[in-house]
Amino acid sequence: MTELSVASRNAISAMLEAAPDSALAKLSVALRSTPGAKADWIRRRTVGEINARRMRAMAFGPLIALFRKRADGVRGLSFPAPILSGLWKTVSARQPLLLKQAEDMTVGGGEIDPRLLDQLCLSAAAILRDEPAVVWPGLDARTAENLASCFDLAPMARAAMPMLDLWTGRPDADSAASLRLMMRDTSRISEDAAPRMLEILFANIREAPLILRVISRVSGVGGEERFLAESELADFGERLFEQVEETADALDQFHPARSEPEAARDIAGRLAAASELMAQMELSLAFTHEGAWGGRFHVLKQRIGRALENLMGLCPRMVDKALPMERVRIHGAMSRMAPVMDARTDGPLVEQARAAMVMLGASRSAASVLGCAGQRAQVCETLEKRLSQYGDELIEALNAGEGSDENQMTALTELCAGFLEQADAELPARTLRRRLAAATGATAAPSPQIA
Repeated sequence: MTELSVASRNAISAMLEAAPDSALAKLSVALRSTPGAKADWIRRRTVGEINARRMRAMAFGPLIALFRKRADGVRGLSFPAPILSGLWKTVSARQPLLLKQAEDMTVGGGEIDPRLLDQLCLSAAAILRDEPAVVWPGLDARTAENLASCFDLAPMARAAMPMLDLWTGRPDADSAASLRLMMRDTSRISEDAAPRMLEILFANIREAPLILRVISRVSGVGGEERFLAESELADFGERLFEQVEETADALDQFHPARSEPEAARDIAGRLAAASELMAQMELSLAFTHEGAWGGRFHVLKQRIGRALENLMGLCPRMVDKALPMERVRIHGAMSRMAPVMDARTDGPLVEQARAAMVMLGASRSAASVLGCAGQRAQVCETLEKRLSQYGDELIEALNAGEGSDENQMTALTELCAGFLEQADAELPARTLRRRLAAATGATAAPSPQIA
């Protein structure tokens, strides 16, 4: 078997560098039992990439978070991911002795001297300033200087990481004092060093509003929003408001009659994230109606709450249209309401109901934060009664051999069970599916998601 060409090796190396960590780990395991020189080269290159990333993560430490966007979508300082790979390759080539010393320290589970890692970060800062084009062809001098200034702070940021949970939680007097001392020392480096350090901390904080706790403790205002809103660090709070306002705009534009269930899932996810953001903001700051942020926050909360209430109010009507009932004669002038046995389980009316119910099902936590949990509970109760009756009628019809199409009636029952789940009626949904399985002689399937 011939070996890989230079072009092939370069292409494979580029793909490995761009691959996520999870993919590299799986590939490494899969290649262990794959014979051949080509597979062996790819395996060794994969293992090398894994080891390089492990060492890079230890060396760059808290700065790694700056090379990815925040998962919650909140605006924060970040740099293109390719810069990270190019920078580490350049540092590794320029500092082979330092890198070898660091690797040797990890043998036998040992720990690397932080001072050695800091030297690698300072080398990275120098490379960014002197040769930005070597790191990444698209790296301009301004971005390179901004990133280099972050690497200047690597030693202090690395020392701060073990304290981050305390600073964003309930710090004692000593830990709060350590935060203020660290920020004071940072501010001595340059005029913009303190805000840049907060950006590094922010990138390493999973719940964005917790940065407000750090800022309030640094400034000593105890979470009073009127002081933070007027400070030079107010932009951190503005970013949170931006995220919530974008969700409010999207919610105002959403309507089940104009949206697919997939769009409803996206809006529901954004609503859940925004409501969690708002809950954390309330915990982190002492909002007042008179404050600039407090008044803005309460207006937003009411606006989103009203939009959610309106959407929840649509659910019963849309379910009625998707699962229609008709009046059937029992005897003489006597009649009762019964499901339309040949109703469609697809089409616009069903899709609209699906979209509305996706929003309802995913809004439990948001409704609690927004103050409309009571209305949501009433809507769910109404739907449970309506859908349980509908399901009972279908099962009785199936057991009696009524209806012309058993498959269609089965599909209607499944649709009904799915809506029950979205209305927080999981037990009635499971019961309905068991009864359906008994009526049709099938095995009850796991609860599917409404799609």
